[in-house]
Amino acid sequence: MVYVVNMLYKKSKMKFSFIIISMLVSHFLFAHQPDLSNVIISKTDNGQIILQINSSLTAFQQEVNYINGEGVYKSPEEFQDLAIAHFKNSFSIVVNDRDTLQLKNPKVFLGHETKLVAEIIGLPDKVNTIDLKNELFKDIYNSQSIIIFLIDEFPKQKFTLNKDNNHEINLESLNGTWQPLKMQSAGFNSNYLIFLVILLAASLLLYFIRKRKKLNE
Repeated sequence: MVYVVNMLYKKSKMKFSFIIISMLVSHFLFAHQPDLSNVIISKTDNGQIILQINSSLTAFQQEVNYINGEGVYKSPEEFQDLAIAHFKNSFSIVVNDRDTLQLKNPKVFLGHETKLVAEIIGLPDKVNTIDLKNELFKDIYNSQSIIIFLIDEFPKQKFTLNKDNNHEINLESLNGTWQPLKMQSAGFNSNYLIFLVILLAASLLLYFIRKRKKLNE
């Protein structure tokens, strides 16, 4: 019995140590690699839907400087305002193909690992599709952003945004599972084909008329 208890204790201790190490590694990566970021969407105990974006301070600085130019801000508060303005222009969530969710009271918390936090307003009870775009760090070389949903009935797997998918995911709920949304191809407009046929026929007719006139001269 003592042996079993000791084994369980050791396993619990190892599991706890693994969690702590994972958190420290994650903190180190996002604090020191500007090309890495994550987006976490979660729900609080009182029902608020919270968006949190984590990356290095360097990543936020590089984007703010790229958009606005070097030396444009003179204080941390001015920098935070510019980061929020860039966020509003580069991040969006649309659900059910029509509902653009509002991002209320965004705030930037500065540090080696800098956080941008906002409340998501307007999330309906039933969500069938999710279109999420995060271009907050798109100008950084090899930028990658991991999307994590911590809300019931939302995708449980992680998704990565990068230049290959234009920093955007399109998901659809099918039979209880989330799948990449199959984007419909635009297809060829038949009106253009009719126009081309008419143009070709008119050109041929004009050619034969001119050729006939020359033969009759």
